Amino acid sequence: MNYWNQLPLFRLLIPLISGVLCSIFFSVNKEIIVLFLTFFFLLFSLVFVLKKSTNKYRNRWMFGFSVYLLLFAFSMFVTSNYQSIDKENHFAQKQSNYCIIKLLEDAIKKDKSVKIKVQIIAINDSSSFTNTIGNAIVYLEKDSSSLKLKYGDKLIVKSAWKEIDKPTNPAQFDYKKYLSNSDIFHQQYLSKSHWKMFEKQKGFSVRATAFLWQKHLLDVLKSHQFKQQELAVSSALLLGYKDMLDRDTILTYSSSGAMHVLAVSGLHVGIIYLVISSLLFFFDKIKYGNYIKAFLLIIALWAYAFLTGLSPSVLRAATMFSFVTIGTSLKRQTNIYNTLAASAFVLILYNPYIILKVGFQLSYFAVLGIVYLQPKLYNLYRTSNWLLDKIWAITTVSIAAQLATFPLGMYYFHQFPNYFLLSNLFVIPLATFIINGGILLFLISAIPIIPQYIAWVVNKMLLFLNFSVEWVDSLPFSLTLGISISALETLLIYGIILLMIPSIINRNWKGIKVALLLSVLLISFQIYEKVTLQNQQYFIVYDVKGERAIDFVDGDKNYFITSENLANDQSKMRFHIMHYRWERRVKKSTLIPKIFEANNYFRDGNFVQYFDKEILLWDKDFRQPITPLAFDYIIVSSNVNVDFKNIKCNQLIIDSSVSYYKKEQIKKECLKWDIPFYDVSTEGAFIFSFYQ
Repeated sequence: MNYWNQLPLFRLLIPLISGVLCSIFFSVNKEIIVLFLTFFFLLFSLVFVLKKSTNKYRNRWMFGFSVYLLLFAFSMFVTSNYQSIDKENHFAQKQSNYCIIKLLEDAIKKDKSVKIKVQIIAINDSSSFTNTIGNAIVYLEKDSSSLKLKYGDKLIVKSAWKEIDKPTNPAQFDYKKYLSNSDIFHQQYLSKSHWKMFEKQKGFSVRATAFLWQKHLLDVLKSHQFKQQELAVSSALLLGYKDMLDRDTILTYSSSGAMHVLAVSGLHVGIIYLVISSLLFFFDKIKYGNYIKAFLLIIALWAYAFLTGLSPSVLRAATMFSFVTIGTSLKRQTNIYNTLAASAFVLILYNPYIILKVGFQLSYFAVLGIVYLQPKLYNLYRTSNWLLDKIWAITTVSIAAQLATFPLGMYYFHQFPNYFLLSNLFVIPLATFIINGGILLFLISAIPIIPQYIAWVVNKMLLFLNFSVEWVDSLPFSLTLGISISALETLLIYGIILLMIPSIINRNWKGIKVALLLSVLLISFQIYEKVTLQNQQYFIVYDVKGERAIDFVDGDKNYFITSENLANDQSKMRFHIMHYRWERRVKKSTLIPKIFEANNYFRDGNFVQYFDKEILLWDKDFRQPITPLAFDYIIVSSNVNVDFKNIKCNQLIIDSSVSYYKKEQIKKECLKWDIPFYDVSTEGAFIFSFYQ
């Protein structure tokens, strides 16, 4: 309890985060929030005025409780006013034909377009422009003009904003929710005839200058003729520039447990912090040297953040380590948990929705895991051998970070890299040398000859890094996929970790018993879910643009109808389909041919019988019957001509392989024959369950 009393800022995070979550998930009326804030402020003021009586030991809780309530209401108030969508001057609140937008980033090249986050600064109101607020995403037709757009440029564009669509498949990644957490709710596509330059970026801008330096340093890397993969990895690792990474490289690093090295964040800023802190060791021996050292460290951290484009992840990490630097520079003893809490406090008050961002959660959980668990794990084994000691230190850092983050990884990404220890044994030291070598290369790039040797060394380390990651990924069972746990199960896993590891190290049998009890509870949830889902029977028509995709599920078995192209496209399968299968614990999937038979399932060409339901797959191979036929469901695929002359059905389903023009024709035909229809591309995936 005494130790808990030493963490005032850490304790204050509880009401702060609670208020933010309540405001987000319960949508409390703003007037009620103001009423709560006023009442709790008056309560706090009353307790503060009566401080003499509350200073008595038995009344001390009253002051703390009033502070908690006030902070809870204040965080609700800040959160409720953070998003701009409901404000009167938001661009979506008014009708307009044209608007002026300001680019909030450099143009990002995509396969078929250019993507840019923008701020809508004005809309035309009758004959004049009115100032507005609000951010959005625009996709511009890809050409030489759109590719040259830079941060700060202003464009006049046609106002054809549409709300970002909700996910159309169950358990699919919710892009709408993801962007709403960044106060973005609208998007549009603009051809080259629907936009024109209004004003180029002018004057000094910190972010614009940061982007320019990032591009300059990227050109430095390109000038040393790294091969494609090494250039892509080095630009991501050193500068946070991930546009050159291909899908295979991302999957390889993800499967091996080394994905964190490709996103400039806490690991990279932490390496910079440790290296520069070591180089400035001599300041520890002089008067006021700790303050000078702290000042130089903070300058170095933010200079690195500046050179990497001031991305949100780097800003979070720089803020976190700036507070750590300030804390360690003070003469009096500081608590690392209070320091971390202070940085989180600032970030959350600046942007309450940051607590919903996966990167924020992973960063703080990883650091807390290293701070709390790593010393305990490291002290389990001591050696006088320098090399073994360093290997053990890296291993314990990796174990601590992974233990602190793997529940979140399973919850969000449904996977676990089984050989993370092995990969990080190579990745962390190599990343340290590559980051420092890369920074040295940038600093001396103007000097002749010498940078070539530095680049050669960095290139060899990049080659070894890629080789190591690919080797780990190639090992059998390198990745466990298909994990599905709920938010409650995630919290249970964290409870088990926090109780079990310290209790085992300290031989606290009471803590071990509680951890085992939580483990039994977790296993019980898993068993209940498995028993509940083992009798599931349903079929689902997914929304996958341009494709037919149908699952027939019987327990944990699945019969899948689709094209070989989609079945072999790992990216599309994961995005649209696999998450729902994992959620439903569907492990076995069979891509069935045109003639197929199994328990409760029979297919003969275009005709499917699933339990007692008769289904017609109406595609280009189907021929109009001469005699009347009746079906429970008809699933229409591709651009076919639908004629119900000899066909009856209870419901027709139009999948996503049908063009818009053909869908409209089919709907008219359905209305003519009074047949209910369902459009997967507009209404979302169609699911029929035998147990409603």
